[in-house]
Amino acid sequence: MLKVYLLLFSSVILFNIIVEMLLALTLIMFVMITLNWSFSKTTISLLFNIDFFSYSLIMLSVWIIILSLLVSLSEYSWKNKNYFSLFNLILLGFLCLSFMMKDYLLFYIFFESSLIPILLIILGWGLQPERLMAGVYMLFYTLFASLPLLGLIFYYSSKTGSSIMGTYMSMTSCSVWVEIMLVGAFLVKFPMYMLHIWLPKAHVEAPVSGSMILAGILLKLGGYGIIRFLPMVVKNSQFSMKYIFMSISLMGGFIVGLLCLRQMDMKVLIAYSSVCHMASCISVLLILGELGYKGCLFMMVAHGLCSSGLFYLVDVIYKRTNSRSLFINKGLLSIFPSLSFWWFMFILANLAGPPTLNLLSEICMLISLISWNKFIMFVMMMITFLTGAYSIYLYSLSQHNNYLFSMNNMKNCSFLNYYILFNHLMPLNIMILSIMSFC
Repeated sequence: MLKVYLLLFSSVILFNIIVEMLLALTLIMFVMITLNWSFSKTTISLLFNIDFFSYSLIMLSVWIIILSLLVSLSEYSWKNKNYFSLFNLILLGFLCLSFMMKDYLLFYIFFESSLIPILLIILGWGLQPERLMAGVYMLFYTLFASLPLLGLIFYYSSKTGSSIMGTYMSMTSCSVWVEIMLVGAFLVKFPMYMLHIWLPKAHVEAPVSGSMILAGILLKLGGYGIIRFLPMVVKNSQFSMKYIFMSISLMGGFIVGLLCLRQMDMKVLIAYSSVCHMASCISVLLILGELGYKGCLFMMVAHGLCSSGLFYLVDVIYKRTNSRSLFINKGLLSIFPSLSFWWFMFILANLAGPPTLNLLSEICMLISLISWNKFIMFVMMMITFLTGAYSIYLYSLSQHNNYLFSMNNMKNCSFLNYYILFNHLMPLNIMILSIMSFC
């Protein structure tokens, strides 16, 4: 029996060492390529291509999936952990193939295939009673928006004889409906305001690992798809529907910021803040500016790490109080003073405070938007103000005031909790070194 315990203990230590090495290697590789923009174009084969956008999102996918597997280690009550790990690895494969494909049709196939593992994770390990409805919302919103895109891919492939990215640039013009069908499939995934109804439901019903993957990776598929498909509808830098899309997304970011100020569920508040952050990314992508593209990429990476860490923080509190309500979870500073530090750092990153990568991305996107149209400055001022307002609202209401429960039933955070939070926060502060790439 002692040999069995020693074998199990040594296997756990070996697994932790492998995970730490993978995390360190991923961070080193990302910082190296971020500091060297000349390595941004690499052709692997006729079907695979890696540039700076795809490489960054692949590294983000590997990072978040590894942290998701680490979270599953702390969930001792979970059953069928082997299946959970298998679904995570299948999802990682689909995501990496989506970010590497040069073929529009194969990109679409792997883009839709990534829905299956995350749907199974929500249905199999979600603890809320309405998880089936949340999965149906997510599935049908994405499928109904992307089916016209599949038809257009077949149509243009029959006319050009190829579906490789770049071959559709010879198309003469695109109608308004073609523009809506091409870009709309990814605006649902990003998501844009009025197409975001599935997002809060999926986040609330999903387990913590599902929320981390949804916010950290799957939302970025929409931005990556816009980057790859937008040249199909752009001719002489004209895109007739971009003004409508930009107006809806910017005003939606303002409205969602107001909604965040009245949310009492911490998980719903963080989910709605994703819509507010992605509103600026959608506008920046549609104006086709190089600085805006880089700022949007930095925002997608920074938001993936920051929102994933915030969702994990909410889960750490939920495991100890059995509630996500801000009415109950207040005064946490007197109960968990060390955990309050992590709340402060992640909320500081959420409102784009220095020295996080969020600050660099906000600066790049603001410069790009204001240089395109000075009147956008007023809307961006309001969105930035509301971002700071609901971030401070979340921190002050959860950390201050008097705690309602006694301290007898509370347990301290484990080393694994702090380790996962550290691996969310460390890249946010280190990757600000990428500002050297603009020199």
